[in-house]
Amino acid sequence: MRAMVYQIMLKLCTSFVLLKGASSVLVPDEQRLYEDLMLGYEKSVRPVINATKILSVTFSLKLNQIIDLDERHQVLTTNVFIDQAWRDENLRWDPANYSQIRSIRVPSKRVWLPDTFIYNNADDGSTGFMQGTYVLLNYDGIVVWPVPVKLKSSCKVDITYFPFDDQECILRFGSWIYSGSWIDYHSLHNDTGSPVDLTAYVNNSEWDLLSVTLKRNIRTHSCCEDPHPDITYVLHIRRKTFYYIFNIIVPCVMLSALTLLTFWLPPTSGEKITLGLSVFLAFSMFMLLIAEEVPATSESVPLIGIYLCVVMTMTSLSVIMAVIVINLYNRGHKTKRAPAWLRLISLVWLSKIMFLKHDLIKFAKDVILEDEKKGAYVCKKHSFSTKQKDDLLYQELETLSLENQFIRNRKKVSRAEEASPAARDNENEEEMQPLNENPDDTNRSQKDCENSDLEEPRDNNNTTKDKPPKVASRSRTPEVCRTFSSLFQRKLIVAEWQQIASVIDRVLFWFYFLSTVASYILILVVVPNYNYRKWNEELWREHNNYHSM
Repeated sequence: MRAMVYQIMLKLCTSFVLLKGASSVLVPDEQRLYEDLMLGYEKSVRPVINATKILSVTFSLKLNQIIDLDERHQVLTTNVFIDQAWRDENLRWDPANYSQIRSIRVPSKRVWLPDTFIYNNADDGSTGFMQGTYVLLNYDGIVVWPVPVKLKSSCKVDITYFPFDDQECILRFGSWIYSGSWIDYHSLHNDTGSPVDLTAYVNNSEWDLLSVTLKRNIRTHSCCEDPHPDITYVLHIRRKTFYYIFNIIVPCVMLSALTLLTFWLPPTSGEKITLGLSVFLAFSMFMLLIAEEVPATSESVPLIGIYLCVVMTMTSLSVIMAVIVINLYNRGHKTKRAPAWLRLISLVWLSKIMFLKHDLIKFAKDVILEDEKKGAYVCKKHSFSTKQKDDLLYQELETLSLENQFIRNRKKVSRAEEASPAARDNENEEEMQPLNENPDDTNRSQKDCENSDLEEPRDNNNTTKDKPPKVASRSRTPEVCRTFSSLFQRKLIVAEWQQIASVIDRVLFWFYFLSTVASYILILVVVPNYNYRKWNEELWREHNNYHSM
């Protein structure tokens, strides 16, 4: 029994020895190469034999996509591939000794890595240092470190020409601790047409990538005087304006057109001020929408904000002028004529410019006074019931040229004013009072109208039987009712004020229309085109300077 146990133990020992020998024979070449390279390797020391030698790091950037530019927080988010390459003099081998192995992939934490840092890092969840999993080792000592990363970098956003703006965002890379006497950075694409690789670039829906330029800077830190080189990629992007034109600018232009309608609404409609205020509130809503898109800064005002402020100002002025026009339209009911200068400017000069003609007598026919509705101007003699007889009465009034007679009376009073100051005071009092204000005059005029047809020549001797009846002469001036004459003069004053209000309304319409068109062309067409031309010239100059280096 004991002999049997010894035999089993002997067989196990023999098998263990054989397996150990077999395992030493079957070690892979890459494992053997890796163990040989890592033997005595120190990853904390710069991989150069001579300490005075400057280690050159080649930096390559592949831009895949511009994900977003947050204007409010001024953060640019990009998806990039970063490749860095350098020569490690401690990681070289002869491929003939390792079955012609020319390259090997090892964990990045086992070899020396440059402390490349993005200086304008804006990611709260990242330290700013490059973090790759593996590196590629070549037999000649070249180490390639590919790092796919989603960068969040700070970008100074200039909103002066928003939404017709161009932005320049930078990606600045360099060593955090090594100065220029230890490490120097060079771009891999210096000899090609573009400093970045755009073969896999995906277009952004909001921004167009116009160009990418490379700048190499030498900076000094406050801690030490040694120069610290870095490489800076400048991304020039331009905003796509279709979204803002369709959702903001076009509605604003339509609201401006609605504001024009306030000048065409008659003052009696009561909707002039309501429409203006409604448009003003709509502009305020668009102003809040834009304020949410742009950063809260006091350095500049966006172009679209200036346009909205201009149209909101004009809308506010339109509401103010609508109140003034309504006031002028209703001033005629106070039976006070408009000042001579106002009549001259509105009914003569501005009417000629606007090609407006005023027939005050025609407009006066359509005026209906409140006193007239209440029966203040009632004459039994001329109480016609048909429209034809009313027209006949107005024809008689026109025959007498009451308007011309009224103007002549005003001219006489003006001459009297020049002669005596007292007459001027009396005239001012007369303008403040309605015509035929004395009820005795009105009753007397009505009495005269009522008795004018009752007066007939009497003949006590009855001689009229033999005499032929007298035929009224058609050539004499027809007799006109004084009550209706006073009423018509009041209507002329009301019609005069209404025509002044209509002229001012028409002038304001054209002023607002021309101001709206001029502001639209200047702010949304001329200024953006000037900005685009300036940026295009600068891009062309930078492109020529880059290729001339």
